[in-house]
Amino acid sequence: MRAANCIAERLRITSDDVSFGPTALSSSYQLVGNLLPPLHRGVTVNVMGRWTQATGWDALDKTASSILVANPTLLTELLIESRARGRIPARLRLTVSGGAPVPPTLKRALRDELKLPLAESYGQSELGGFMALGDPILVSEEKFGAAGRPLPDKEVRILDADGKECSTGEVGEVCLRGGFMKGYWGKPDKTAEALRGGWLHSGDAGAMDRDGYVTMRGRFAELIKVDGRTWFPRDVEEALCTQVGIKEAAVVALPDVKLGQRPVAYVTTTNGAVDLAALKRAIVPLVTYDLSPLTIKSVEAFPMTPTGKIAKAELRQSALAEGS
Repeated sequence: MRAANCIAERLRITSDDVSFGPTALSSSYQLVGNLLPPLHRGVTVNVMGRWTQATGWDALDKTASSILVANPTLLTELLIESRARGRIPARLRLTVSGGAPVPPTLKRALRDELKLPLAESYGQSELGGFMALGDPILVSEEKFGAAGRPLPDKEVRILDADGKECSTGEVGEVCLRGGFMKGYWGKPDKTAEALRGGWLHSGDAGAMDRDGYVTMRGRFAELIKVDGRTWFPRDVEEALCTQVGIKEAAVVALPDVKLGQRPVAYVTTTNGAVDLAALKRAIVPLVTYDLSPLTIKSVEAFPMTPTGKIAKAELRQSALAEGS
């Protein structure tokens, strides 16, 4: 109840709102985004089980929904469909995103083209609520890359490997206390590791600025070591998503005798085929890594988890099977 109240307060939900959530009911994001906070305010709540780009847009318009709680894939489809129709659904005032990082190009298009605020959320199933949540306003350039601020019912800190708080802007592990799980079922060792020192250790790399805004860099488990240099996959993914025709991107690592690990990027497109060699050349100035070991592949659609995240483990298995 405390978490639901804090989230509803941050999103400025009132009894006049109508909430709409097309993500899976098995997702904790659906629970703490679309169900509990609106219900706390007595709001009408819609859940859509079979979203498509056109039928989802129509349902938002027909139900007069004012808040859309979705993931970046569905928000991209909202953007594309709204461009095609020349308007957004009639009463939509706010989008909330979770389940995966929001590509900067999507965030900027929602803000600049549709004039639609995006409150980006960052959380995980291990806690009741969010690590950080954006405000229901058009975000400024200064805070553009951040997910948002912690909510008042949670204490969030960026800690180093020794459990000490990092300096402002320094990358460390995002940790939280103030309400989280009792533990992982039947896994006492994993529980002890995740909850050491009285904090929930997220396993995520991030930083916090002087105003308390949290910026995510990615999962520590997904960092790639290429010829001695650490890559943050999100840097490459976001660079790819800035290019015309690219809808989504995901980077995984394969074992490599010479390099240690070799990066492989997968992309989906909005307009069919794309020149992958030209795409690679285009992002060279946008990242600080030597991209010569990078392979880029195009796929029709990404495998997704029930919570709306790109299933990188499946992508990696596909790459291994292909001998990429």
